Amino acid sequence: MKNVYIFSGESYMVRDSLKKLKQALNIPYDMLNITEYKTMPKVDELIAACAGYPFMADKRLLAVLDSTVLTTTGSAEEAKKLAAYIDKMPESTVLVLCTDGAADKRRALYKRIKELGEVREFPVPTSAVCASFVVQQAKAQGARISARTAEELVALSGCDYYSLENEMAKLAVYSDFNEITSAHVKECASRSLEYNVFEIHRFFVQRKAEEAQSLLFEILEFERPEGLIGLFARKLRDMYKTKTMLDAGFGLERIAAQLKVKSFAAQMLSKECDRFSAKQLREGLKLLADLDYGIKSGQMDSDLALSAALVRVYGF
Repeated sequence: MKNVYIFSGESYMVRDSLKKLKQALNIPYDMLNITEYKTMPKVDELIAACAGYPFMADKRLLAVLDSTVLTTTGSAEEAKKLAAYIDKMPESTVLVLCTDGAADKRRALYKRIKELGEVREFPVPTSAVCASFVVQQAKAQGARISARTAEELVALSGCDYYSLENEMAKLAVYSDFNEITSAHVKECASRSLEYNVFEIHRFFVQRKAEEAQSLLFEILEFERPEGLIGLFARKLRDMYKTKTMLDAGFGLERIAAQLKVKSFAAQMLSKECDRFSAKQLREGLKLLADLDYGIKSGQMDSDLALSAALVRVYGF
């Protein structure tokens, strides 16, 4: 086992790795032998702590949860000072530097720890990775869920480890710790903002304006409209790209490759574009951009302006 680590990237996996390392070390008298810094201390203070010895134990652990010395926001001089100390650290000390997001690999501190210790980097998860995580969480909770139902949950609740962990704890209880079914997910799981925006978009495309506006006003009771505008713009942007490629004679497989989506997603976008021209979609994107500026500058009433704009964007 190494005595210096970097855990960087997706925050849930960073915290989970730290938790598992603590368990593996099995350090007694944790109040005396484990120290966690929520923010980056002065490097001199950290070095002094690292130089100490454990109390009636083989190891002591020091963890910095927000190690700015690993990023461009932190002091390069402080990072160099810590890099120079790493190989002098007592073998009884285990130091873990954590950062949400990527570490700066150009820094001498990163390079030194990679030479002497271990670096674990956790990228933003894909939907497939999150679905696998859901299956594992079901087992950990003493329940079961199929891969397909796990994919449904991710589509519904979003690709976020923290929220998926909470959803699985809730669904395990809801299923009485048996098989978590698609019906359970639909009845019990929380909907992500992105999913709700997709539903509103689907209602508008299908010309179900009343249902779309009802769900929109329900969401606006809890969400600021600025966050929704970006999600609607992304849907419209994908439709615009698809429409221009269809007009240019591209096939669905080529469109899917260009948009980096699966074939069924390209097919769905193609159907959504049927009643829109490229000009209408382009004007819709401009309308949303103007709306975003108008709300942020205080020139428009946010909730009413968003509803009215979407009615125009979708051609009602």
